[in-house]
Amino acid sequence: MASELERAMEGLITVFHNYSGKEGDKRKLSKKELKELLQTELGCFLEV
Repeated sequence: MASELERAMEGLITVFHNYSGKEGDKRKLSKKELKELLQTELGCFLEV
């Protein structure tokens, strides 16, 4: 059975792969991909 931390890491990796590779390398986020990930997934944290 996976630990809470292992499940959290798996979730982070899954979200990363949902956004990476749209503009090339699946192992990296472009600036545009990173911006989309942050705005979509962490929008509430980024509101000022």
